[in-house]
Amino acid sequence: MDDAIVLSDGEEDECILIEESTVVTESRDEKICSTSFSLVDAVNKAPPPRQRSDAIPKKDWLEEEMDELEELMKKNRENNQKTAIFGAGNDDLRDIDLDFLNSNRPSTSSTIAQNKPEKRKLTEDEKEKQRKEKETRKIEREMSAAINSKCELYTYCHIGKTVLDTLPGLEAEMRVLYLERKIENQMKIEKDLGTRIEWRRKCIEMKEDENGRNERFEYMSTQNLFAVVVPAATLKDVIASNSLSDFIVEQRTHFQNGRCTMLIVSYGRLDIHKKRLHPLSLEIYERHRAQIVQIDNIPELALFTAQYLRSLARREKKRMAMVDEENSGGGGGGATSHKLQYQGEKGIVIGTRQEIVSDWWSKMLSTIDRLSDGQRRAILQLIPDPIAGIDKYSKMDYSLAHKEISDLVAENGRRVGPAIAHRLLTMLTDETGTAIVE
Repeated sequence: MDDAIVLSDGEEDECILIEESTVVTESRDEKICSTSFSLVDAVNKAPPPRQRSDAIPKKDWLEEEMDELEELMKKNRENNQKTAIFGAGNDDLRDIDLDFLNSNRPSTSSTIAQNKPEKRKLTEDEKEKQRKEKETRKIEREMSAAINSKCELYTYCHIGKTVLDTLPGLEAEMRVLYLERKIENQMKIEKDLGTRIEWRRKCIEMKEDENGRNERFEYMSTQNLFAVVVPAATLKDVIASNSLSDFIVEQRTHFQNGRCTMLIVSYGRLDIHKKRLHPLSLEIYERHRAQIVQIDNIPELALFTAQYLRSLARREKKRMAMVDEENSGGGGGGATSHKLQYQGEKGIVIGTRQEIVSDWWSKMLSTIDRLSDGQRRAILQLIPDPIAGIDKYSKMDYSLAHKEISDLVAENGRRVGPAIAHRLLTMLTDETGTAIVE
């Protein structure tokens, strides 16, 4: 007890006020905790005021209050110690006794650090090797995406400005359609293409420089397909003047990409009879590898360009798959895994020559798609021997041979038709075996 102030007035009872200042010292910081304790309540709890004549009672109540005061001071010191350690109720983290924490915290990190092997520092050659491998993987990922998931983003449609000027509204329709397909940047307008539409693909390859590092190599590859947009009335006049072949040859001179396919887009209704248009289409495809496509309105033309862009973009993946199959199967004794397998019934091997030829010729005709049994029997009556048929139709004019076979009537009264006749003539007259019929 530092100070005791006596508050009394004459004969009245005394009221004692006790003040105490306690200094709590930690290892680093010093905190002063002031505690004030008043015995007013204790006085009120005391026995009734005594008279002068009464004997002085024992002050057991004062001792009890002093014991209670000591307990409070002890709890206060414990709370201050916890506050200094854990920062409870204190926003200033600087009051935390870090030495105390470090001394009482288990040293798990040091144990782990001792058990963990020390990482070896890489040499400059190893770092350079890692950089090369990282760059190589990056280029390989882009090459894979260019032919798989993002193949359309690496293919572009180049359209001549003359086409857009001739057909108002086509540019806006194409931009809206390409935006819906999320290929809005794949449309390119060029002034020097005239009425042509071309598709080009951005190729990504990896090559090794002089220092032995792999670097990215990019170039544009024009696809072996292009289209020429011609109004239907103009195309009709060209066909009427028998100058369609000259028109095709002239257009192909501006597109020098080897063996390519040309699409003649007839914008509008082509007013030509089918009997004349069909043999003409077969002729220009056989001679010039050209096709006629009829499109009636602008939305169809815009969709035409987008569909060919997607088809050409996915074609590269199929081509790479075929190359991989050929390479993987070409190592064992020269045999490849890509073989032509006949799934039909085998022909007879015992009999006269006429019986064997007729049986095998019938089996060959059964492989033609969409050829019914009645049509097959009608063809067998017209051409019983395929070798004789080859000699006959190789010397005959194509249009006459095509008309003879297409007008052939089967048992059910149905004609063989021009499509089957063209396939059959191709089978009999093709000399290289590489003719493609679409």
